[in-house]
Amino acid sequence: MKKHFFRKCMLLLCPFFGQQLAAQTITWQPETLNQNQKISFNYQPKGGDLEFSDGPKALAAVYNGSKWSTVPVQLEKKNEIWTGSYQLPDHAVLTALKFYQGDLQHPEALDNQNGRGYYHQVVDTKGKIVPGTYLAEASFKAGATGDWTLNGFVNPSKDKKMIDSLLQKEEKLSKRIPRSHLFNYLDLKQLTMPASEFSMLADNLLKSELKNGNLTEQFFAQAQRYYDKLKNESGSAAVESLIFKDYPKSSTARFLSYRKNTEGKYGKDFETGAEDFLKAFPYMEWKKSPDNQAFIYYTIYRNLATQYFESGQNEKFLGLFKDIDFKTANEIYRWNITRGQMSGRGDQKLLYNDSRIMIPYLLERQKDQSYLADFDNDAEKAQENANNQMDDRLFTHISLANARGDYAGANQYFKYLSVKGTFGNADLNAMHVNVLEKLNDTKAVKPLLESSVAANAVTPAMFTKLKELYKSEHGGKEEGYEQYLAGLMPSDKKNEMRTHVMSNMVNYPLIPFSLENADGKMVNSKDWANQIVVIDFWATWCRPCIEAFPGMQLLIDQYAKDPKVAVYMIGTMQFGDYKTKSVKYVRDNNYRFNLLHDAVGPKGEQDLVFRSLAPLFKSSAIPRKIIIKNGLVRYSSEGYSGSPSQLRDELSMAIEILRAEK
Repeated sequence: MKKHFFRKCMLLLCPFFGQQLAAQTITWQPETLNQNQKISFNYQPKGGDLEFSDGPKALAAVYNGSKWSTVPVQLEKKNEIWTGSYQLPDHAVLTALKFYQGDLQHPEALDNQNGRGYYHQVVDTKGKIVPGTYLAEASFKAGATGDWTLNGFVNPSKDKKMIDSLLQKEEKLSKRIPRSHLFNYLDLKQLTMPASEFSMLADNLLKSELKNGNLTEQFFAQAQRYYDKLKNESGSAAVESLIFKDYPKSSTARFLSYRKNTEGKYGKDFETGAEDFLKAFPYMEWKKSPDNQAFIYYTIYRNLATQYFESGQNEKFLGLFKDIDFKTANEIYRWNITRGQMSGRGDQKLLYNDSRIMIPYLLERQKDQSYLADFDNDAEKAQENANNQMDDRLFTHISLANARGDYAGANQYFKYLSVKGTFGNADLNAMHVNVLEKLNDTKAVKPLLESSVAANAVTPAMFTKLKELYKSEHGGKEEGYEQYLAGLMPSDKKNEMRTHVMSNMVNYPLIPFSLENADGKMVNSKDWANQIVVIDFWATWCRPCIEAFPGMQLLIDQYAKDPKVAVYMIGTMQFGDYKTKSVKYVRDNNYRFNLLHDAVGPKGEQDLVFRSLAPLFKSSAIPRKIIIKNGLVRYSSEGYSGSPSQLRDELSMAIEILRAEK
């Protein structure tokens, strides 16, 4: 493609030369294209962006009288000409081609005849131009097809004269614009007229069609939406009235009723409106013949559930779960039960009692594929998402049971976790250990701890427990413990971790800084010349930052006796008396951190050091871990996985890789 790049540069530098080269052409066979006919074409790319392409691709578009469709066309090269063929459908009126290289949505190069497009009219079997032809051409040229797959076939033009000329030809050809083309015609006509004149024209044409009768639900729906677009309230209301009269149980009536009953309503008003809607359009009736309006019931149920829950109507809240699908029930649980459990607010006993009723229902519906549409009908991905969601809901339920002291109730639900979720969450593993100990199932504790280590999802307390068990089996000695621990981690996990660590290695110059520590003394980064230094940027308001503290403590303990490694926690982006808050939180929770306070910038923001690294981070998110060596930032990672042991292993592996460098 070097040759291709050089030619493009020459075209930019020499417009005249470019005009001479622009000779790419297409010829259609036969010369007159007829409906229901197999046609072919010859494409000469010389002078265009695909002149030097070894494998151009072609996409054909056809307007068949009511909608556009596209089909890929196989190209074959004969001499310097590319040829292809495809079948025109019965009602085709216009066809077009575009040529490209690479991916269809993001092509490396594109040929659409310098924006003019390659297109051709299609006539009927008698050789006559078919009504709708000029309308299709106007839509095509104006980029008003409403179909993204036609992007790139032509450079859209809003030339009023061009559009109006084609519409006049269509009016002469069709005598009267057919109902099936009316809204496309109006969209184009709007581009050629002043707004007030167009509103009057559109209103007259729509009223004329409405008077003619024999109207389908689809036409009513389009007319109502068009009146809405015109902000013509009386016209919209008139059509809406006809819809409820002629198609009272249609999807259009359902959508209008949903909007009327819930739009802009909150609290008790929303509750009343939602209940009225569900009486008129019951979910179970829709479920017998579902369409694309699942979002209506999802929105209704989740907001109605929140209203019931927050207003203390618990019986009504639980009653919603009788019919709804997994996706909707999961969201209701997440927003009301999980949120309440995580915040620690509200009646925790009530949350647990509700959860005991809801969790079995969720498990029952877990495989109903209600997430299918969210994953482009990929059943495997949809089910994987449902399984991940169920793991999260089980975490909430087990947490509630554990907090209430219902250890048997908690224990019965670990078996429902997915393969990924069974040992993948360090906090859940810690709860599992606690539950087993409370139930005196001591034989199961060590295998659980070993499986947790293998999954790299272990808390500091779990490591302590495992060491105690190891020593009890080895006469109180811990000799060989580290080798035993290392042997529990599968090699594929270690390789996976190494790949992750290497992907986060960087080489970025550090601007030297001096920051105040928890005791009010200054710490200067220039003093770290002979050390590998880990820095954790955190804030008291950042929940993931706080959740990562046990993992950082594991790292600090691991290198506590190593003078060549240091770890500093820099509090950043905080407000008010942030120094007192930071120190108090760390000391109250018995963390043994080297705490620093980020410096305050000229505008008063406490983020001077963090901001100096913004070009490296390309993000303002925390937690953020960096590792410094010889005045350079050599490692940078964002976020927290949820596992203290995994965080410790990630950072320690990065440290050892940097230490091993010569």
